Amino acid sequence: MNRIVLFILCSIVFSLLTFSQTEALTAVFEEANRLYLEQKYNEAISKYESIINNGYESGELYFNLGNAYYKSGKIQYAILNYERAAKFIPNDDDLQFNLRLANAHLIDKVEAIPELFIYEWTNALLTVFSLRTMLILMYILFLLTLISFSIFLFARTYEQKRYSLMAGIVFACFLIIGLANFTIQSYRESNTEYAIIMSDVANIKSAPDKSGNDLFVIHRGLKVQVLDEVNAWKKIRLADGKVGWIRKQEIESI
Repeated sequence: MNRIVLFILCSIVFSLLTFSQTEALTAVFEEANRLYLEQKYNEAISKYESIINNGYESGELYFNLGNAYYKSGKIQYAILNYERAAKFIPNDDDLQFNLRLANAHLIDKVEAIPELFIYEWTNALLTVFSLRTMLILMYILFLLTLISFSIFLFARTYEQKRYSLMAGIVFACFLIIGLANFTIQSYRESNTEYAIIMSDVANIKSAPDKSGNDLFVIHRGLKVQVLDEVNAWKKIRLADGKVGWIRKQEIESI
């Protein structure tokens, strides 16, 4: 009995502490927004990043941080945070517009290799929702499926059984599709790393060593895919298929 009471008290204390911390971070976020409106962009950046350093992330937070960096002229940091925001709110119109606006400032105009229609369509389908949104949708579909089959089991009339069974099958099918989509997207995100070039100018080498041949030069803000890592070097691939090695301190993962 004493253990149960102690557990309940600990749970209450933990909930109060969590609520208090959330309230404090919300106040910092509002303060950062005020500083942004007052055009004190560096101070706003400091406030936004303090929230992230406390372990909180959201699409709106990264979006606002990207805006502050854009206004302060740090394009590579703006693009980095817009890309991070896209993990939470991939279909937000304002985010996509600002990301295109920031990318218009890039020095490197890299033409992506054309994709097959079926691959492009599949990729668009997989990225309609963020992983968090998909989790919520699957939870709702699971509850609807459970409710529908429960009604089927306890229904007294034929009509109730027929409609509840049909609804349960439909919800279950959508749940399976959502689960497959979630699994594929989770696998892709955990096994595919993208990064932004942070240095103004980066010489891409043929090998993970200073003595490697210079292959080509890229500039700040460019998005690349990370393929491998060896000591202080990372192997990257550009959208046009070019591959080479870059020093780790010159890029930052999204």
